[in-house]
Amino acid sequence: MVVKGVATAVAAAAIIETGKGVVIALAKSPLAMFRMGVMAGFMTHKYRKEIVFLTSKTAEQSKDFVLRQKENLKDLLAEVQEEAVK
Repeated sequence: MVVKGVATAVAAAAIIETGKGVVIALAKSPLAMFRMGVMAGFMTHKYRKEIVFLTSKTAEQSKDFVLRQKENLKDLLAEVQEEAVK
């Protein structure tokens, strides 16, 4: 279990360092940055319906998660108060 966590951390660090190098190289070329922006805009426009759907689904799941956590917290507080009364 610990080895898997360490391996994941090492992989994440390697990806981040590689990404930094790519971004620095792109930042030195304004034309490349412009191209990346155009491509990002094109992809966002092309997949806008999927993005909106996933965003709304994620927001709904987040609300459900918060409600479940509130219920769990209320149950826990009730349990603690019950123990305190005894």
